[in-house]
Order: sequence, then C-alpha cells, then structure tokens
Amino acid sequence: MMSQNKLLQGLLVGAALGVIVSLLDRNTRDDVMNKSKNLSSNAKYYAQNREELVSSAKQQAEKVQNLYSRIAEDASYVGEKVNELKGLTPQVKEMALETKEAFVETKEALVETKEDVATALKEDNPSPTTSLGNNDESTNKNSNNNNNNNNSSNNNNNNSGNSSNNSTAATNSSKKA
Repeated sequence: MMSQNKLLQGLLVGAALGVIVSLLDRNTRDDVMNKSKNLSSNAKYYAQNREELVSSAKQQAEKVQNLYSRIAEDASYVGEKVNELKGLTPQVKEMALETKEAFVETKEALVETKEDVATALKEDNPSPTTSLGNNDESTNKNSNNNNNNNNSSNNNNNNSGNSSNNSTAATNSSKKA
C-alpha cells in the first residue's frame, strides 16, 4: 500500500516539475495562456447558452452515429463479398479441373492420332528408313537431285554463248532462288 502512494506521489511531483520546466520557455507560456483564455471564454459562453451546447453535442453525436453506421455498412458489404468469394472458390476450382481434364483428353486424342498416322505410314511405305519424322529428308534429297539436274543444264546453256540460252539460264536461276 505504501509503494502505491509513493508511486502516485512520484508521478504527481514529476508532472508538476515537467510543467514548471516547460513553462520556462516564453513561447510555451504564451501558448498556454492563450489556450487557457480561449477555454475559459468558451466555458462562460456555453454556461450562458446551454441550448447551443446541447444542440452542438447532439450534432456531434449524430455525426458519430452516421460514421458508425457507414462503417457497419462497409463491414457488412465486405463480409458479403468475402462470403461470395468463398462460394465462388469451389466453382472456380471445379471449372479448372474440368478444363484440365479436357486438355488431358485432347492430348491423349492427339497422341492416338499421331500413332495412327505413324502406323498408316508404315503400312503404306514399308521401307525401314521412312518414318513420320524422316519424310523431310527424302523430300530434301529429291529436291537436291532436281536442283543438280537444273544446274548442269544451266551450265550447258551458259557455255554455248547463245543470248537466248543465257536468258533461259537467268530465268532458271531466278526460279531456283
């Protein structure tokens, strides 16, 4: 019990010393004096005009109530949106799973189709070097042979010295490019 009294006394003495030290500054003293005068004049005014004090207190209470109701409405709105999102989450999850399944089914169908095409190509062309991926090589070999044939005929035309043959060779060269 005695320690509580000393604590309270120490707080009061410290507060009083703090006030005295802060009032040593001239600007602080002037500010405290102006605020004290305003407070006393407001107190006198509202003591004489109690109706105005009551009406301003009611206005402040209404403002606080309006603010509280807006905050409550906003909280309710946010709560509703959270509940909507909770309801949508399983639907979105289900849609994502369905989409994934559709892609997997499409992939499987594509793999089956590729295998069917490869099997059909093997049955139509039983050579061991031909497969689905090697068709480009055989096509390139055929086109290279055709180009070599064209080049040798162009060389023969160029060596003859005939201007009409030269124009034909130029046309062949432009087609090749």
